[in-house]
Amino acid sequence: MIKIPYTFKIVFPVMGWGLLCSFFSYTLILTVAKIEQEVLVYGAPLFLVFLLILFLLRYGFGFFYKEAKIINNNISYKDNLEKKESKEDIRITLKSLVSFCKNFYSFSFASGLLFVAITVLSVSFNYGTLEDFLIVLISSLVGLFFFVSFSLFFSQQIVFPVIKKCREVLFKESDESIVLSSVKSKFYLLFLFPFLSVLVVMISIYPVDYKTIILALTGVVMALIIGRVIYSYIYRSFSEIEKFGRKDETNFIVGSLDKEFVDVAFNFSNLFKEMDLLRKQSEKTKKEMEKRMEELEKFFDLTIDRENEMVELKKQISELKKCIKK
Repeated sequence: MIKIPYTFKIVFPVMGWGLLCSFFSYTLILTVAKIEQEVLVYGAPLFLVFLLILFLLRYGFGFFYKEAKIINNNISYKDNLEKKESKEDIRITLKSLVSFCKNFYSFSFASGLLFVAITVLSVSFNYGTLEDFLIVLISSLVGLFFFVSFSLFFSQQIVFPVIKKCREVLFKESDESIVLSSVKSKFYLLFLFPFLSVLVVMISIYPVDYKTIILALTGVVMALIIGRVIYSYIYRSFSEIEKFGRKDETNFIVGSLDKEFVDVAFNFSNLFKEMDLLRKQSEKTKKEMEKRMEELEKFFDLTIDRENEMVELKKQISELKKCIKK
């Protein structure tokens, strides 16, 4: 039976999304820019096909990238770990998954940026105007942003079940060599969506007058402010939960008005109350055991002393008997 590589679950959807992003950017460019369409229709798509093949070879089959080979060897397509794996193999698999997601995102960004550069240069070398150059540049960067964002979140989402299984096995063992990313950096991507949406609209209705530009920029600023407020609220709620267990308290309170965060805080409070109760009972039992041990030691000492006295008395009685017989 042919084993389907696990990484295909990540590579093929991302490749399909990359094609869609390219189609979107190309359609936007060909609709607005006044350039020779042959420049884009025949040149850049060939390079795009080359990048997709490189993606498939490197991350799908594991050519030139050992972490992909490790993942495909140790994980089945149905998110199951190989039963014969030892803890060390699982630790290596976990490291490979983390490295794969980071490298996949970096490679997506680098290859996409190279594709944007080739597209822009091809327009410049074919005597495109400054306006055409800006339209091609902005349209390509918008497509790149959509592509990179999808590859980042989708790849990490797919590996959730396997990462969880690896951590279940290695629950009591921490590995400081595995460097994780922060969710804080992912929230910043939210700020770019409204800005890019406005850019797409402005390119679509080009040329635009200064009133439209002012209105669009005002809308972008308002969207960024709202996004910042939402980001601060969500991140602050997560930060409060992240601090749970770092302080000697049993009551955990959050300032959030969302039911999910309040429920998490309530469950943590109940859990730590039960743990604190068990700890107190354990300390009480320990003290009782120590007291019992002291009593047993005293009893043992008294018993030994009594036995020694009995032996001494027996010796004295024996000597007295000998004296009487004489």
